[in-house]
Amino acid sequence: MNKMQVEILVEERSMEFFLRGVLPSLLPEGISLDENCFIRAHEGKQHLQKEIPPKVRAYQHYSIPTKVIIIQDQDSSDCKEVKQKLAALVNENSTLPSLVRIACRELEAWYLGDMDALEKAYPHFKAERHRNRAKFRDPDTCNASDELRKIIPDFQKSTAARRMPSEMDFSKNRSGSFQHLVKGLKSFLSQ
Repeated sequence: MNKMQVEILVEERSMEFFLRGVLPSLLPEGISLDENCFIRAHEGKQHLQKEIPPKVRAYQHYSIPTKVIIIQDQDSSDCKEVKQKLAALVNENSTLPSLVRIACRELEAWYLGDMDALEKAYPHFKAERHRNRAKFRDPDTCNASDELRKIIPDFQKSTAARRMPSEMDFSKNRSGSFQHLVKGLKSFLSQ
C-alpha cells in the first residue's frame, strides 16, 4: 500500500461529483478514494480560498506524507492569476507538494469538450449538430453552462457531474484545461 494521503480541495459539490467519476481511472495503485484520497468540497471559490491556509497547515502535521490538489473554476478571472493566487495560498502556509488546476472557464467546458459523451449522457442531444460549430471548437473559451442550457434544456450541473465521467473518452476531449488536469494528476500522483 502506498503510504501517502491525497487531499483534493474543490470549490463546489459538482466538481466533487465529477471527480468521483473520473478519479478511479486516473489514480495510481495504492491510492483509493475515501481511503487515502479525499475530496473536500467548499461553498464557492471564496470559501475554498479562505479554507486553504488552515487546511494545508493542518495537513502538514499528518503522520504520513500528504499531497494537496486544488481545483477551481476560472470564471471571468485571469487563469494565470487565479493559479498563482491558489499556489501562493498553499506555499505561504506549508511545504507540502501541491498541484493547482484551473477549469477554464468552468467545469462544464469539460463536458463540451466531449460531444459524444454529452450525447450518451443526454440521448435526446445530437452531437453532430453542434460538434463543428465555431463556438464549441475550443470549449474553454465559451460560457459553457449557458451554452449547455441552450442545447440541452434539461441540463443541471449536479446531474451532469454524475452522468458525464462514465461516458467520457479522456483522450479525445477537446478541452485543453481538462487535458491539463488529466496529465497533471497522473504525473503528480505517480511521483
